[in-house]
Amino acid sequence: MELLLIIGLAGMVFGGGCAIIASNKKRDPFSWFVLGFFFNFVALIVIAVLTPAEEAAAEEPRRSGLGSEELQDREDLRKKAAGLAASLAQSKAKLTN
Repeated sequence: MELLLIIGLAGMVFGGGCAIIASNKKRDPFSWFVLGFFFNFVALIVIAVLTPAEEAAAEEPRRSGLGSEELQDREDLRKKAAGLAASLAQSKAKLTN
């Protein structure tokens, strides 16, 4: 009986620690609490090593293998598409009037 109590308390402590660290790194605290509760020290190490969510999102273009030229080309293409959409909207407005 005491063993279950100790295991439960350890799960709560590690789960709480994981949730606090996850919250500071802009990750889901509830999920990390559950992982910390069941996997204790391993989950605590994993969340401590993970980068914050914003940094992970900012690194995504670098991971996809796109260089700065490709990213610039994408941005130019997006601007052209937005310009064409605006032009199309103006043409439709002229035709309906």
